[in-house]
Amino acid sequence: MARGAIDRRYNGRYRARYEGPDGRWHAKTFVRKADAQRWLADQLSRINHGMWIDPAAGLVTFSDQAERWLAGKTRINDKTREGYRSLLRSRILPTFGPVRLAAIDRSMVGSWVQAMTREGLSSSRIRQAHQCLSAILEQAVDDGLLGRNPAKRTELPRASQPEHRFLTAEQVARLAEAMPTRQHATMVYVLAYGGLRWGEMAALRRGRVDVLRRRLQVAESLAEISGRLVFGPTKTHQTRTVHLPPFVANMLGRHLEDVDDDRDALVFTAPQGGPLRYVNTRRRVWNPARARAGDDLADVTPHDLRHTCASLMRAAGADVKAIQQQLGHRDATVTLNTYTHLFEGDLAAVMERLDDPSAGKTRPKRVQNASNPVVPLPADRPKTQ
Repeated sequence: MARGAIDRRYNGRYRARYEGPDGRWHAKTFVRKADAQRWLADQLSRINHGMWIDPAAGLVTFSDQAERWLAGKTRINDKTREGYRSLLRSRILPTFGPVRLAAIDRSMVGSWVQAMTREGLSSSRIRQAHQCLSAILEQAVDDGLLGRNPAKRTELPRASQPEHRFLTAEQVARLAEAMPTRQHATMVYVLAYGGLRWGEMAALRRGRVDVLRRRLQVAESLAEISGRLVFGPTKTHQTRTVHLPPFVANMLGRHLEDVDDDRDALVFTAPQGGPLRYVNTRRRVWNPARARAGDDLADVTPHDLRHTCASLMRAAGADVKAIQQQLGHRDATVTLNTYTHLFEGDLAAVMERLDDPSAGKTRPKRVQNASNPVVPLPADRPKTQ
C-alpha cells in the first residue's frame, strides 16, 4: 500500500505528501485540511489502482506532444499527414499549443468546440479537429503523461449527411460532349462509369488498362500537397479491379491510340504533358465545359461522377457488394451508409413479393397449437354474408 501523511506547517497551511511509485516523496500544500485530505486520498487511490501520473509529466506542452504524435504516424500517406498538419496549424495549436498537458480539461475542450461552432465551421470540420485533438491526448495517456483523456465524451455538433449529386446517363453524355478534347470526354466517362476518385484517374497508367477485358487496375493515386504532385497508394491502401461498360472501354481504347506505348505512361495528362493537376483542370477545362453543358450541370464536380457511378450501377441492378468493389470502399457498410437511399426500395419490393400467393408453395394456410383451435389466416377467412 502507498504511504502518505498530512502535517501542519509553521504558516498554518497543511502539507499533504506521499511516496510515489518512483520512490520519491511528492508534496502539495493547502489552506484547508479537508482539501489536503481529499488530494492525498486521490493520489493514493491512483497509486493503488496503477493510474498514478508523475506530476512533472504534465508539464509537457501540447505542441511538443503533437509533434511527437505526428512523427510516430509512420503508416499514413503524405496527403493524410498534410491534412493533420493543416488541422493543427489552423484549429488546434492556436488554442492548445503552449498549454501544459496537465492544464487541459474537459471544460477547455468544450469551450473550444463551442467557439468553432459559433464561428460557423462545418460540423464535419469540427469533428475532424476534435478527432485529431483526442488522438494526441490519448497518446499522452498511453505515454504516461496524462491520467485520462479530457477530450473524451465532448459534446459535438450533430454530423450532417451530405446530399450527393447523381447525374443521369443523358447528363453524363452532355457533359462529355461539352469537353474540349477527346481525352477530356473519355475522362468524364471513365469517372462516371468506372467510379474512380480523381487522384486514381490522374494516376492511371497504360499498363493497368485492359481494353479487351474491359477493366482497369486501380493501384495508386495522385495528390497535390503544398504544390507538389505526389504518387502514393489509394485511399484504402488496396489495389482493386474496376470494370467498364463496352462503349466506355472502346472509347478508352481509341484514346490510348494517342498515348505513349510505355506501360508506365499516364493515360490522362496535362496539355503540355505530365500529370493532371486538379486545380488547373477544374479552372481551365472542367468549369467552362459544365457551363456549356447546361444550367442543370452548372455546379457539378468531378467527385459527383463517382456518386453517379453508384447510381447508374444500382439502376442496372447491381447489389451493394458489387458497388462496394467497383468504388473501392473498405467494406459494404461504408457503401450502405453513403448510398442508403439507393437501396431504400428493396424492402418494399420484398414485401410485395412475399404477399404474392404464387411466390412460394410453403405459405402456411392455418395456425394450430395445443391450446387453440384451428384459426383461419386472414387470406383464408370466409367472406361475410
